[in-house]
Amino acid sequence: MKKRHKALLIIFSIIFGIPFILWLSWLLTTPRPLSIFIMDKSSYSAEKANTRAVNWVLNHYRFVKTNGKRYNPVEDYFGFIPQKDGSYNINDLQGKSDYDIARLSVNYHAAYFTDNYGVYSDSWPEERPGDFPVTKIYGGIHHEDLSFLEHMIQRNKLVISEFSFLGPDELKGQAEKILGVEWQGWRGKFFHTFNPSEEKSVPPWVPVLYKNQNGNPWPVDQQGIIFVNQEEKLVVLEYPKHLRKPYPVIMTERPQRRQYGVSNRIPYPGWFDITLPANGKQEVLSWFDLDLTTQGRILLESHGIPTRFPAVISQNQEANMYYFSGDFGYSPIRYRFVNFKGSRYAELFLSDLTDPTDKNGFFYAYYLPLMKNILRDYHDNILSN
Repeated sequence: MKKRHKALLIIFSIIFGIPFILWLSWLLTTPRPLSIFIMDKSSYSAEKANTRAVNWVLNHYRFVKTNGKRYNPVEDYFGFIPQKDGSYNINDLQGKSDYDIARLSVNYHAAYFTDNYGVYSDSWPEERPGDFPVTKIYGGIHHEDLSFLEHMIQRNKLVISEFSFLGPDELKGQAEKILGVEWQGWRGKFFHTFNPSEEKSVPPWVPVLYKNQNGNPWPVDQQGIIFVNQEEKLVVLEYPKHLRKPYPVIMTERPQRRQYGVSNRIPYPGWFDITLPANGKQEVLSWFDLDLTTQGRILLESHGIPTRFPAVISQNQEANMYYFSGDFGYSPIRYRFVNFKGSRYAELFLSDLTDPTDKNGFFYAYYLPLMKNILRDYHDNILSN
């Protein structure tokens, strides 16, 4: 009986002791004050919040507001703010004077524009993917956004912007000039099935547009990558006709892997855009790579689409700027282990890093270490200065 009791005690200690130690280690980690301005113009519910991923990083690595409080993913951001009664509020930079914007750039250490795409009538107040016509309720770039970015850059503050920031707005050219990048007009995404009834994220207008442009029926039983440009031209890569692997992969060379702690190859499941550096001041940290057949390569080249294009562009010599060419901030990540130090490794063990539909795998293997190292290095530089 004594041996049995010892075994039970050991099992009990492992089950409850290790989590307690990990939680205590997290709790005893010295908080890092960092005032970060987060803009999210596309989140129409707490579950769809594009701030969940960055807030997970901030809370897990003990980045706190200057008053010492933790960041809250449904409160500590600007943009579209849904209410429980089905209404919404807009809290952004529109209407602020240049003086007010300059003051904000002094008060904040960093800025993160997670999603500028906006909220549309087919998603608010409830999702209605078959509704036409679709109208924009809110979103896009505003003059005040660009003024704020310019003030932040002039003060050498950290600026991170993501996919859809450079949308087809009249201010796109000005935004590109500020960030030092050029959007090529194309966006794309991997779909594990082209069947809209099985994959709700397939836009319902895509099959109609495809038939109108190609005269062929939509390949509903296939999977692959759909490209669409700002003139609504479609290019569809089917697997295995055009692709040896049906999904894009983010590749990172050894020097950048060492600096940012990311995986060398990771499937990417979300939306991305094709954005290139505008001059020699930028550095590409990671690349989107497509495993194409000869037919696929010919198809892309016929539409002027590069077969390899940047995933992350940085300009950290003259300015602390990063552009993520993917919808990195959107993640259904759960907050169950956010307060446990080292929980990333357990989550990596449970994730399938070869499954392009596993968004958790991308978060833990790529986004989390990338953001941790960007924020940590920047925070340490602030303290050293």
